[in-house]
Amino acid sequence: MTNPPGLSQSIRSATTSMSRIRRGQALAAVLLAALLGACGSPAASSGSAAPVGGGSPADSGLRDGTASSPSDRTVSGLRDDIRHITRKTATGTRPRMVERCTTRVRKVEHTSSTGRGSTRKTRTWYTDDSYEDCKKVQQGTRSYTRVVRPARWCVELDNVGGNPAEDDVWYEVESAVYHKATQIEEGGKLSFTPLRRGC
Repeated sequence: MTNPPGLSQSIRSATTSMSRIRRGQALAAVLLAALLGACGSPAASSGSAAPVGGGSPADSGLRDGTASSPSDRTVSGLRDDIRHITRKTATGTRPRMVERCTTRVRKVEHTSSTGRGSTRKTRTWYTDDSYEDCKKVQQGTRSYTRVVRPARWCVELDNVGGNPAEDDVWYEVESAVYHKATQIEEGGKLSFTPLRRGC
């Protein structure tokens, strides 16, 4: 049986459309597979994973989300010698200034007018006005005490920070630390915060 010309052309068009749809679906499947593979590749290719559980804080330089703080100024070691440098003073003199006043007199002019026009008369007279003229003058000297050297307290440590090479190191300390060191026998362990190194 022979199909009409119009029907045959419609069948061919439908067949062609179905082929194009199948090719489009196949192409979409290939693109989707490639996209999924690309998304999963970085984690697989990196070869490393974030640490789980107890990673060491020293590895990252952070502790509890903050940078590790530097060590404080506290030093420790074995008590060696102690030293108390007493305050040294000296007596000096400076001018002794006093206020000296002198009573002086000055003339003060006064005027008074009466009348008007050609009959106007003016009278002038003077009075004495006393006042004090004061100024600072030197009257001998006076003594005072000045500090030549302030008091200092020092402690000497051996084996500072556990280092046997760090011996005979002097530190200037507060008086309370010095008095604490006097109660510790030589060679005993001692820790404190110094004012400065040296004495």
